[in-house]
Amino acid sequence: MPVRIGKIELVGLTRIYTEDARNLVQQRVPGQAGSVFQDLGREPVTVVMEGLLLGDDPQAALEELRQAQAKATPLSFASDAIAGADLTDVLIADFQVRQLAGHQNRFSFFLRVKEYVEPPAREDAGVGAVNDAVASDAQDWAKSSTDAAGVLQNPESLMDAVDANPDLLGHLSGDELGSVVNSAKGSLSGKNFGSLMGALGKVNPGAIIGLVQSLSQAGSIGEFIEKLATEGISILEEMTGLDLGAALAVVKGIAGASDFLAKLQAVGKEAGALGSAIGNFDPLGPFKDLEKLP
Repeated sequence: MPVRIGKIELVGLTRIYTEDARNLVQQRVPGQAGSVFQDLGREPVTVVMEGLLLGDDPQAALEELRQAQAKATPLSFASDAIAGADLTDVLIADFQVRQLAGHQNRFSFFLRVKEYVEPPAREDAGVGAVNDAVASDAQDWAKSSTDAAGVLQNPESLMDAVDANPDLLGHLSGDELGSVVNSAKGSLSGKNFGSLMGALGKVNPGAIIGLVQSLSQAGSIGEFIEKLATEGISILEEMTGLDLGAALAVVKGIAGASDFLAKLQAVGKEAGALGSAIGNFDPLGPFKDLEKLP
């Protein structure tokens, strides 16, 4: 297998060998034969290569190796001489080149490379990104809290505030939201109520039960069911795909009531139209023209 360093294949090698060593500290013990050694780990593997720089463009390869040495750029390395060694990347420690007399593009070289190991990550690596994320979350939380306080003070601003920042619903309890909705019920349409329930299901589904209970105690839930029915709003469609937990039964109850009321209203309209048609029906009408005959 030829030696490859970076993208360069060294096919003109005449000599290659490795230098492997361990860092051993000798501790001498007075009066004792021999010594005690402390193993401080192995030294980086060193590979020494000599040969001719051949190929289609040896000067380009020469320039690439010089740049890698000057900038201490790690290069990938592969060779049979390092079989068994965990060596994949190297740094060029020493690079010597001689141009052979009488040959324009023939160079001999001496190359010494040392094993490169990626330096360990700093203990505080990523802390800056975490701090930025925490600061951003804190800013969002503070804004949502402020928006929720604004809605409590001005219930009529509920839908505009929710459209701009749905996360504010996470800062309101079911009772608080019920009080706001009940106060603004005159300006809320069935579509508004459906959109509000959909946003609440995404941000704070646990508050749905408290909201419905609050509206029921205030006697307002029937008005919103009637608005949903009149406008043909399906509250289940607004909340499709959401994990509502225990609130699902409550939402289905509202949807069922509005659907029933919508059908009842449709029947009432059809009955009214039929009654009007019957009231205007004159059974003798077709025969009145007969009286005009001679």
